[in-house]
Amino acid sequence: MTLRVVPELYCQNIEVNKQFFIEVLNFSVKYQRLDEKFLYLTKDGVDLMLEGIDGKSRKWLVAAAEFPFGRGVNLQWDVKDIDTLYRHVSQVAQDSIYLELETKSYLCGAHNAVQKQFVVQTPDGYLFRFCEDVLD
Repeated sequence: MTLRVVPELYCQNIEVNKQFFIEVLNFSVKYQRLDEKFLYLTKDGVDLMLEGIDGKSRKWLVAAAEFPFGRGVNLQWDVKDIDTLYRHVSQVAQDSIYLELETKSYLCGAHNAVQKQFVVQTPDGYLFRFCEDVLD
């Protein structure tokens, strides 16, 4: 059995988010439950769940759901071809780019890790940081 984390994010409008995640960020739908306004998405082998805040399922909310959702959290997503993804996002949803594509170096113990990265803000305000390791 493989253990993993699959975030589940509430959203104000499931259709707007479905369109954004599929058409802008190139996720695909593994499955959906339309009556619950629920989507299970995947990209490069990593999964994500989206659920409409007004769906017919249980909700685990500890505070009011107000924009921007996910305050103080950014979700890092390792991708295989960041240049192509960035070019696509820039063409179809330039306004969603929160941090332009950059190359950044991070000290990781005794090793210096170099990544290309950019940050996108989703329609509900979640921050997704897309990264790709750069070989030295």
